[in-house]
Amino acid sequence: MKLSFISTGYGRVHLGLFVQGGGWKKVRFPILCAVIEREDELVLFDTGIGTRIAEDFRPLPHRGNWFFSKAVMHTDFEPARDALVNQLPAVGFDPADVKYAIISHLHWDHAGGMRDFPGARFIVNRYEWDEATARKGMAAGAYIKGQFDGAGLDTQLISTDPLKPYLSFPASYDVFDDGALVLVDVPGHAPGQLGMVVNLPSGRRFFLTGDSFYFPDSLERMAPKSRIMQALVKEGPESEETLERLWHLMKDEPDLEMVPCHDYRIPGRFELAPYSY
Repeated sequence: MKLSFISTGYGRVHLGLFVQGGGWKKVRFPILCAVIEREDELVLFDTGIGTRIAEDFRPLPHRGNWFFSKAVMHTDFEPARDALVNQLPAVGFDPADVKYAIISHLHWDHAGGMRDFPGARFIVNRYEWDEATARKGMAAGAYIKGQFDGAGLDTQLISTDPLKPYLSFPASYDVFDDGALVLVDVPGHAPGQLGMVVNLPSGRRFFLTGDSFYFPDSLERMAPKSRIMQALVKEGPESEETLERLWHLMKDEPDLEMVPCHDYRIPGRFELAPYSY
């Protein structure tokens, strides 16, 4: 089993927008997905921004997401160049080999590529699904229902098991019942956000934390997103509890390598495909 990272475009923000007290330095950050090579199939963690993003943004209730992508995230994304389905062949992967995709949460920059993989089974937290599908019109915020609901996709709704605590988490879900990919709840940024621990045969362990924190500075300093950013993305009160849990986990498990989906130190801190771990 191997792990690779691919960025579906980039954004650019002032560090202090994503990290309280981070100041005015501008940083370029990825919109990251992970690809796990498992036997003769591929497993994704998130699908990033998809090929249909322009039409997804077109309906009036979702125009705010277009504005957010341009005015706040300053997103640089070209479907032909940056969509995950179009990048996979360039780094040696066949999109048809994608059999599973774990979706950390259903915001447009994480679930936007789901329809680009019609042959995959999508694993989503049931609570996240219920929350995302219940929100209507402008209240949907960063959820664009057409990306994941009613699109003929094979979606498996899961819940973590309180009888299976894992690390410092009170519940978990073992994707293949072999200990290789283990899901845990990291709520706050989204109500049902999932993180995934990847246990590689080499002994290295990666924790893909979704948007629990955007930049590693947040974790290192236990500094949450700015209040403005928390309001813009409608974060719940659990977000700071999750950040504190992850900070303690970082101290208790120093060999557990945490990877947020927008880590501006990537590439560098970790390398992008075709490099693999």
